Amino acid sequence: MEKVLVMGGTEFVGLAILKGLISKGYQVDFLTRGIKEVTIQGYNKHHICDRQNENELKKCLSEIQYDYIFDISAYSRKDVESLLRSVKLSQIKRYCFLSSGAVYIPSEKHLDENSERGKNANWGNYGLEKKEAEDYLFELNKKFNFPVVIFRPSYIYGEGNNLYRESYFFQRILNKQPLPVPNTGKSKTQFIHINDVVGIILDSITNDKTIGEAYNLTHPREFDWIEFVEIVQRVVSKRTKILGISQEDMEELDVLPRKFFPFRDITYLMNINKLKEHNLLQPCIDIEEGLQLSFEWFLKQNIKEQFHLMKDLERVSNYC
Repeated sequence: MEKVLVMGGTEFVGLAILKGLISKGYQVDFLTRGIKEVTIQGYNKHHICDRQNENELKKCLSEIQYDYIFDISAYSRKDVESLLRSVKLSQIKRYCFLSSGAVYIPSEKHLDENSERGKNANWGNYGLEKKEAEDYLFELNKKFNFPVVIFRPSYIYGEGNNLYRESYFFQRILNKQPLPVPNTGKSKTQFIHINDVVGIILDSITNDKTIGEAYNLTHPREFDWIEFVEIVQRVVSKRTKILGISQEDMEELDVLPRKFFPFRDITYLMNINKLKEHNLLQPCIDIEEGLQLSFEWFLKQNIKEQFHLMKDLERVSNYC
């Protein structure tokens, strides 16, 4: 039985990857700090340590040979380096690294995998550090044929999302509270459902074309924010007032979209032709289906309102 290590595994993407691997019959270990409750069954071992502490990592992992590693929790080159120094790599078949579309420089065009990567003020250090981790892994592949594959998703949504994104819309609509929405008329964006992310990543490890490659992950459908909120309202089967906040409104209030809205008001579009060219699964869950699944999950949870995370939400609402 092939042995797998998942870095992460108690929240959203890590947990979904863990469940997917278990369902396919792999012997799965995962590593977390042990803060979140583990409710899943069927895994082999839960390593508990702080991945930032290399000595702890080595105590947990240095004697174990894994066939596959899924690194969901690395945010920097340092994270990747310390992990790779802490595990046996002689038989590794694939190291799957979850990066982000934030590695690309700002663009109004559709980004493909060869688009320029670099500093992007919209994402700050997050995107830059992911890019530096990618560079290190590409270097290892080039020098030592290290079997890495990198994934750059757009906004991931769906059941289990621990980020206050869909839940923000669901709660505000159900409470009949107005929704301030950036309405600059310029921004278009894309999403990908968590089940499509898991399906593509797991598909990649049995395809030799993926070694040394990076892949954009997104559903190709595009939205502006008003269109997106209209779809959410149809899914919830309730309506609330949508407040279109113009660029002039934001300048008058001296506020940025991220202070009252859970997404960045930027064009964020990617091309996924490479998935098809390399015979990988294509994203197939459209936004209505995906949001319906997410809403059904949301209704079963006890998610507390987190509007306070958007500090200027009520100020913008009152302005309009």
